[in-house]
Amino acid sequence: MLINMDQFSINDQAIIQILGRKPTGFESDLIKHIYYSQYLNNPIPGINKILDQSKSDLMVDEKTQLVVGLESKGSITSSSALRPCTVFGTKPSLKYQTKQSKISFAIIENSNQQKSFISGNEHLFFLQDSKKLITACRDIMDLDTVIVKQVDPSSLGNNLNSISNNKYGLDLHLSSVSKIAIFSDKNTHGVLIVADWKFSGKVKGICRKHSQSCLHLGNLKSVQFLSVSVRKKTKANLPLSVLNISAPPKSTILPTIQKEIKKDKLKNIKELKNYSNHVLEVWKIINKQKWSVFKPQKEAIGTFSLIPGKNDFAVSIPDNIHLLKKDLKTSSRISASNAARQLVCRGYKPVGIALVMHGDNMQKNDHVWYMQELFMGVSEACQILRTEMFRPIITCNNKNHPSLELCAVGKRYNNSPTVNESFLSENDFITMLGSHRGELNSSVYQEKIQKQKSGSIPSVDLQMEIRVQETVLQGIQIGLIKSAVNISNGGLAVSLVKSLQYAENGIGARIHLSRKLKEDEMLFGETQGMVVVSIGEKDLMEFERICMTIGVPSTTIGRVTNDNRFKFNDVVNIDRKKL
Repeated sequence: MLINMDQFSINDQAIIQILGRKPTGFESDLIKHIYYSQYLNNPIPGINKILDQSKSDLMVDEKTQLVVGLESKGSITSSSALRPCTVFGTKPSLKYQTKQSKISFAIIENSNQQKSFISGNEHLFFLQDSKKLITACRDIMDLDTVIVKQVDPSSLGNNLNSISNNKYGLDLHLSSVSKIAIFSDKNTHGVLIVADWKFSGKVKGICRKHSQSCLHLGNLKSVQFLSVSVRKKTKANLPLSVLNISAPPKSTILPTIQKEIKKDKLKNIKELKNYSNHVLEVWKIINKQKWSVFKPQKEAIGTFSLIPGKNDFAVSIPDNIHLLKKDLKTSSRISASNAARQLVCRGYKPVGIALVMHGDNMQKNDHVWYMQELFMGVSEACQILRTEMFRPIITCNNKNHPSLELCAVGKRYNNSPTVNESFLSENDFITMLGSHRGELNSSVYQEKIQKQKSGSIPSVDLQMEIRVQETVLQGIQIGLIKSAVNISNGGLAVSLVKSLQYAENGIGARIHLSRKLKEDEMLFGETQGMVVVSIGEKDLMEFERICMTIGVPSTTIGRVTNDNRFKFNDVVNIDRKKL
């Protein structure tokens, strides 16, 4: 990636061919600044489209807008987690923060939708970042006849070109020749206002009211030319086509060296008569896992947090990112579905996924391919799970590569009840949704207890995943499901322990599961797409009917007891006090 404009060059011959002449020095600099701005916002050949497929906001319903901001150290396209919220005149309600990245979330109720089309008669204003920018944007949004776009560092030229969309011309005015650098300046960031000419005075008035700087850049026009004047003297008049010279076609990006998949050489370990100690050991490992912080921390539990407000929105993060080191595309599918499933287990329907992808040297073919694999895995999961993906960002020169950070956002609809992981009542039935395949490969049990390493990871069936999630949501919404817990790290045993951890004193669980699997596979296998729910005795038949209708395997594996113990077949018998 080129970080200095001096290293950047443009296709002079293609420009001369379009103009029919050699551009003047000013015209050449203008074109170069706009192209450099486009390059800095889409810098990686082969995955440029990734960065332009999504937005930072989502209309969840007619009255509610969800806004997500992302930033990360080493981000290729410099961005701020706060700026998307600033555009809508608000501050983030919830932040998810790691040492590397920040992801912010804001919910805007009864928001005015931005202008949905451009007529070609709009005026253009640039408002630079300041303490007053949020309140200025809030008042400008109330005009209801504007488009407000975030301007990240170096992105003004790219934003102007995208607003033009090769359809409308641009009449831009500068106070001096040197101001041409504003189009690709890394210190230029804020918001771009596109307002109907009738409201230009109101935009300026709002900025004066809030002591907010407001640069009137010029206006759109129907003639497809870019015109730039300096102190009312025309310095450039160029056809729009000169700003959209197509790049030569790129070959398919593949890793230069295909990694050979080695067959696992795992020891055949003898089955035990009792796995109680192993359950306690695995639970201790899982319980020690530290999760990055949600701020504010109120109502945040591990990988799940509510967004402050009416609590109709929640955010979750996956708990099995470690699988990325072994299979990028499959594990990124797993991460997206895992985060979405955690929301569903609380009664929230997933609506969007925010994604930060970490790479290293983006000039290398292999590393670009890594980013494609990560993106495609999450993208495929979003498509099947029917969730939106917010505009992702990519980092480079990251020591921890390739990797990702991912948040799923969900909404609770129709005042449906929320549930948690804890078993509630004695004699409730415990039901497992999904097909248990007992996959121990790369599981916590295999690596920490059996001390074996596998190069493979569990498979993921996204078609079954969406059916399981639909079943759980429907069961919660009509009040059949009393508790629900996602099966993930540690397998079925750890999920059952989670359901007992915060249950009322005296509550226990008795499980009897008959399978062709070994006992340790049933206990610790980390098969994807499974959920354990508890159902009242009178509701079990109705819930099984829903499972059959949607096409989800369901197995009643036990009952909630009052003996304060966790029992599994004849191989686990643990007093809850030890948990």
